[in-house]
Amino acid sequence: MSADLTINPDQCTDKLRVDYAHIGLFDAQERRLWIARQAPGLEPLRVSHAKLLRSGSAEASTADKDRFVCYWFHTPNTGRGYVQGYPIEWDEGHLLVRLDPNWNYTTRKFIPSTDTARIERNVEQQYAWAGRIFEAYTSRRPGFALSWHMIGPRPSDSMFYVKRVEATGEE
Repeated sequence: MSADLTINPDQCTDKLRVDYAHIGLFDAQERRLWIARQAPGLEPLRVSHAKLLRSGSAEASTADKDRFVCYWFHTPNTGRGYVQGYPIEWDEGHLLVRLDPNWNYTTRKFIPSTDTARIERNVEQQYAWAGRIFEAYTSRRPGFALSWHMIGPRPSDSMFYVKRVEATGEE
């Protein structure tokens, strides 16, 4: 199934931007990024990831989301507090990418915790995808420092400040 059939074009776009905070989806099959649209009366950072898909809503998730890695893009001062108990410097930009050691987005299958070799390969794959997402954002030359974090289901699964780039100029 093509992402274009799954993606809700009223809610999201594949035109990557760094001038507003938003959520996004990375299509593990098509290796494509989608972000929540900026629209009057809509906070693109507070939209449900499921709402970016035709079969989802703000209240209910959807099985179609199982092939998409979820992430959050914060411009400076659009977040607050701790993430998984870890302090974040919210006066800078942040890319938080979901990490799910037990979910294989390509095969759309659960990996049992006892299969440590497959889990390690899965984490490496998700880490590589997150690196591509981070590079896509840094290539847009945000006018602020940007840090990348991997956010797992538990604090011990998370990786904070994986990489950081200084401000590179205005888009």
